[in-house]
Amino acid sequence: MSRTATRPLRLALAGFGNVGRTFAELLPGPYGRALRAEGAAPVVTAIFTNRHGAAIDPRGLSLSRALRLVRAGRSLEPLHRGPPVRSALDLVRRAPADVLVELTPLAPATGEPAISLARAALGRGLHVVTANKGPVAHARARLVRLAARSGVRFLHEGAVLDGTPVFNLVERCLPGARILGFRGLLNSTTTRVLAGMEAGASFEAALAEAQRAGVAEADPRHDVEGWDAAVKACALANALMGADVRPAAVERRGISGLGPGDVRAARGRGAVLRLIARARRDGRAVRVSVGPEEVADGDVLVSRGADGVLVLETDLMREIGIWEGAGGVDQTAYAILSDLVAIARGRRRR
Repeated sequence: MSRTATRPLRLALAGFGNVGRTFAELLPGPYGRALRAEGAAPVVTAIFTNRHGAAIDPRGLSLSRALRLVRAGRSLEPLHRGPPVRSALDLVRRAPADVLVELTPLAPATGEPAISLARAALGRGLHVVTANKGPVAHARARLVRLAARSGVRFLHEGAVLDGTPVFNLVERCLPGARILGFRGLLNSTTTRVLAGMEAGASFEAALAEAQRAGVAEADPRHDVEGWDAAVKACALANALMGADVRPAAVERRGISGLGPGDVRAARGRGAVLRLIARARRDGRAVRVSVGPEEVADGDVLVSRGADGVLVLETDLMREIGIWEGAGGVDQTAYAILSDLVAIARGRRRR
């Protein structure tokens, strides 16, 4: 049996938080094997972090050493070769790479700095893989056009529902089908908080428990005020329905005004409260909304144990449901791998 010939797939990581570090931990093992099976030998040549500086080495960085330095709270400078890196954009412009893996923090109102980083990378002929919903919600159409002009790809499977296949499902498995709309649970923090109140906790106690579990951020306002779900809903509408909707245009209500009394009242009517994201075609436009709704017991949106649920309405296949259990950084890191595998397969076919 002949071995598959491999060639380097050079990766630049913009962002090295929980997802980036998990990806780096798995790249030498199962992730690397999956890519080598597609003819790609992955090597990380650049890393940028806000807290630990940056490092570039055309020969490839030692991921084990990078992980040790970051976990010890130290700078990545001992790994760096060449002039100082002044910013993430500076790294993207200089990195000897084939792919930018973009993992910077989300700015819901603007999608920056991710949009600028993706634009710079695509402009110099790098593929872009992101787990950031911001650029998909704010600038997907522009970035896809730029990628096409440069002969590369802009991929974002990890932007919604962690690594659960959503964008790939529609692209690869629903040829000819048109997405007419969707409804879904897209924010796990609000789901946990509302479920906690169903169990008798106050809003504050349920939110604190979600924070202790690592589901909610230290500053959970983007979650409970509906911004996170609105950005994800725009990302879905733009990618799956050909829309060009911005988060500021979403009809949005959060759950911060709800309490145990509201939850009990819904229960008395045989329903549960959940923060629901919706999109629907309205002529040539696509309308997107996010807000708390009463969902009847037995509806797929209140499946037990689900952190995320998405129901797609299509013209040819009617409704298709996607269910995600407890999500986390492992699944998001896997989404990066799935996009890199798609890029590696594309290179093999050329």
